Amino acid sequence: MTRRTKALAGFAVAAIVINLVPALAEALDTPGFYITFMFTAFFWISQAVSWNILTGYSGYFSFGQGAWFGVGVYTTGVLAAKEGWPFLVALPIAGALAAAFGLGLGLVVFRLRKLSGEIFALTTLAVAFVLASVARLYSFIDGGRGIFMTGTPLPEFLGDFRTAMFRMTFVVAFLTVLAAYLLYESRVGWGLFAIRDDEQVAHGLGVPTFRYKMVALGTNAFFSGLMGGVWALQIGFVTVDDVFNIRVPLFVILMSVLGGMKHWMGPVVGAVIIYTLTDRLNSAGLEDVNQIIIGGLLIFLVLAVREGIYLRMRMRWILTLTVFGTAMAVWTFADLATSLIWDFAYASLITLLAVLLPTRQSVARVLRRGGPATPVEASAAERAST
Repeated sequence: MTRRTKALAGFAVAAIVINLVPALAEALDTPGFYITFMFTAFFWISQAVSWNILTGYSGYFSFGQGAWFGVGVYTTGVLAAKEGWPFLVALPIAGALAAAFGLGLGLVVFRLRKLSGEIFALTTLAVAFVLASVARLYSFIDGGRGIFMTGTPLPEFLGDFRTAMFRMTFVVAFLTVLAAYLLYESRVGWGLFAIRDDEQVAHGLGVPTFRYKMVALGTNAFFSGLMGGVWALQIGFVTVDDVFNIRVPLFVILMSVLGGMKHWMGPVVGAVIIYTLTDRLNSAGLEDVNQIIIGGLLIFLVLAVREGIYLRMRMRWILTLTVFGTAMAVWTFADLATSLIWDFAYASLITLLAVLLPTRQSVARVLRRGGPATPVEASAAERAST
């Protein structure tokens, strides 16, 4: 059995197990906030992973996540809430329209080589402001009045609202992570890694740089818009200021940098850790210092662990599992916290501190064993062009 076959089998097992969570929670009469916590985590996982497909893989730093997310939110808002379309029909259109906006931008910026680096980042940031103005000006979109999503009918087979949100966000997050993995292991992924390392060298070696960047940007925008379409239901009352803001881009950047941008699994780990810590700080009434604590953590980790937490965890998987399992057991059975989410938060923080201990094992060695190494080490440009 090949490594890819094992990975796909793992995806299938994870999908089956996680899909059983709502039924298990109902059978055990678990409080509903656990389901809410999980589907919000799925939202952030999808956003962080989709952003990383463009920025982490190709090196093109983007602030466009808020724009693609906003397009998805307003697409389902207009079609499902205003026009009365079935929600599950409007949802894929949300992803497709976000991808269309992303690819339209790519047709311009990727043809002009001067629009790279910080210029590309600022261009993607400007797109969100332009779209916000368009939504505010035109009444058939928003017109400054907002859109009520409450009462939008959902198919009965999805269950109640919490269960429906869990299932829809999980499906989108699962597909996003699967797409990130398949790209990571493909020739397109090797080409994107080569672009990240040196685009001119990659182009000279025959890598179709424009096509690969368009694939990355289109995939990023599609999944961000698709999850935005789902998340419109959770927002309830959609307004321009709540949708087209800097919060989503900044959080996905934070999550991806923390987890590690050079591996498909890094943003998943980063999203879970950051969202858990943020949720617990907010629940403890520390909303005012939340951003200070998370920002300070990011600064420390960027300086101390540039490759991200996931690769450290992978290098020390025995230590990671042992520390996390022990901490969860102690906090749970000793009843030191008020909920399992607090137990998970404390265990994650302790594990995070444990894996930060100095190590002699190189990250490049781990990458060579478990997936593509850095482009220089693995000659990614040559592999992508053959």
